[in-house]
Order: sequence, then C-alpha cells, then structure tokens
Amino acid sequence: MNTDFPCPGADGRVIVALDFADRRSAEGLVERLGAACSSYKIGLELLTSAGPGLARDLVGRGNEVFLDLKLFEIPNSVAGAVRAAGALGASMVTVHGMGGTGIMAAAVDAAREFPRLRVLALTVVTSMTGSDLADIGVAADPGEQVLRLARLAMRAGCDGVVASPREA
Repeated sequence: MNTDFPCPGADGRVIVALDFADRRSAEGLVERLGAACSSYKIGLELLTSAGPGLARDLVGRGNEVFLDLKLFEIPNSVAGAVRAAGALGASMVTVHGMGGTGIMAAAVDAAREFPRLRVLALTVVTSMTGSDLADIGVAADPGEQVLRLARLAMRAGCDGVVASPREA
C-alpha cells in the first residue's frame, strides 16, 4: 500500500472507512496506514462485531473517530447513544434526518457535553431511489428530500449533513 499520500483527517479531507466485519481486519488497515492517517470511520457492522473498545483504542492513540451509526430511535435513546459516543472520544456521530427535528435536536443537546463531538444528520440513504421513498410515503424525489432534511438538520443545530454526491 502506498502511504505517501497523506490522510489528514483533522482537516476534514479524508476519513478512512473501516468497513470490516471484524476488529482484526480493521486494525490491520490502521497498522498499514500508520502515521499517514489519523481519522477513521466505524459503522454499525464493525461496532457491533468489535464493540466500543476499538473506537476507544483508536482515540487513545490520538486518532479521530467518526461513528457512522445513523441513529434513529426515540430522542432519549438517541441522546444516550450520543453521550456514549462522546464518552468514547468520538469526534463525529451520525443521526438519521428522517427521524425528524426531535431526534436531531436531542442528539445536538447531548453532544454539548462533549465540545469536540460533532453531530451530522444523514439525509437520504445513498442507495434509496424515488420509488423507495414512495414506498414509505415520501412523495418527494431524493434531491427534494435531501434538501428538506438538510434544512431540518440546520434548524435542529446539527454540525453538518451526509448526502449522496448526486444530491450534494
């Protein structure tokens, strides 16, 4: 692997996705990248298989961790999960914008306890099409829905949004 290309992370340009089914594979990539990268994304699959220890260990070694969890639950549970992400030392966590303002605002309020933690709202899942949205009763096309949810996220105080490059 060529590690001459810097992976700055802290300036927000590149975050390496640890999209693996197990901790050993994720740690292998982190080890190969070494000091060339300091920012990593952990999603649901890896968090579920490896537990929170991997995130804690990465942060303990000076890395930034983006927990891409797409939280979509009652506001109290989302707030609790955001506080847990903050206690792990995560720098970013995602909530699902389709959950509405209450969920997003609860996440933002909970994140205030952790000044380095940013809350990002997922707008529309990248793989969703207009017919998928129609299946769940959303008449808007993906582009319209992304804008609607991005505006809601902004009003709720989220630090940013996650959207498909097609809609960004």
